[in-house]
Amino acid sequence: MSAAPEVQIHLLHGDDRFSLTRAIKELLARGGDLAEVEMNTTRLDGRQATFDEIHTAANTLAFFGGARWIVVEDALVKIEKGKHDKFLHLLEGLPPGNHLVLTVDDHQRWRKDARGSWIRVWETLTDTHWLMKWAASHPQMEVLDFPLPDEKAMDAWISAEVKRQSGEIETEAAREMTRHLGNETSIASQEIVKLLTYVNYARPITAQDVIELVSAEGSADVFVMLDALVEGRTREAQQLMHVLLEQDEPEVILGAISHRFRQLIQVREALDAHEDLKELVDRKVLFNNQANKYTTQARRFSMAQLEAIYRHLLEIDLKAKSSFADTASDLETLVIEIGR
Repeated sequence: MSAAPEVQIHLLHGDDRFSLTRAIKELLARGGDLAEVEMNTTRLDGRQATFDEIHTAANTLAFFGGARWIVVEDALVKIEKGKHDKFLHLLEGLPPGNHLVLTVDDHQRWRKDARGSWIRVWETLTDTHWLMKWAASHPQMEVLDFPLPDEKAMDAWISAEVKRQSGEIETEAAREMTRHLGNETSIASQEIVKLLTYVNYARPITAQDVIELVSAEGSADVFVMLDALVEGRTREAQQLMHVLLEQDEPEVILGAISHRFRQLIQVREALDAHEDLKELVDRKVLFNNQANKYTTQARRFSMAQLEAIYRHLLEIDLKAKSSFADTASDLETLVIEIGR
């Protein structure tokens, strides 16, 4: 019996950018010596790189005969409909030892199945997508999903993240974190670091620990800033943003803003379709304690305005991957532009 082919193509998609980015780091870490892996890693932006640039990188052999890694962010943006054959030919001809890591920004929607039950489906990489069909018959590709957790799943995500960081947390404490942070995985991970440091890894995190540390200070202030930003309190949002940028990484704040506007787009979509907003809660698009506030916030913007802001956020995210990016300044400028 012939051995199963080595997994060389890693397709990562979803809207949990924190978990997706960490998964890429873990993939590279399994590649061996970190210095050698870094030397043999090429990163490309799929929104800007040409097919020829991707093809050249994918077919360049590694130094010293080791593994080579080619990471292509937003890999499918420039692949035109009906012109998939060249890309699939590239995947099929990948040299042994080369690994192609492809990321796709994707989101889940709720829809009714044939029996009338609500199910979650991916917007971009559906079961009928040409790349998913190819992956189903080519074991050299693995597909990894990274959806943002819903309200129920976030408790489990927090517990698993605490365990990953070599700590323990009580069930009610995880529930309390979800209540304060929603499904902001990046911020939750940072708050877990703070909580485990507070308990010195000597005992489980309790709900009282969360109340004292998360609700009153630290990164939870991101949500106060977000409320001010989308509710038109621009001066307050500017002041809070300045404080946050002194204590948190700008990429964490960018992720929180992007997630909020993604939620507002879904709420605006439901409002325009005259959908009962209770269904958004039932389908876990929003948490119970967010529905009324987010509805009011979404009404302040048209769908066109929300989509323009979201595109701007994606542009900042892409720019942030450049070593010359000043993400902090971009975020402070964004606050002013939204407030106009």
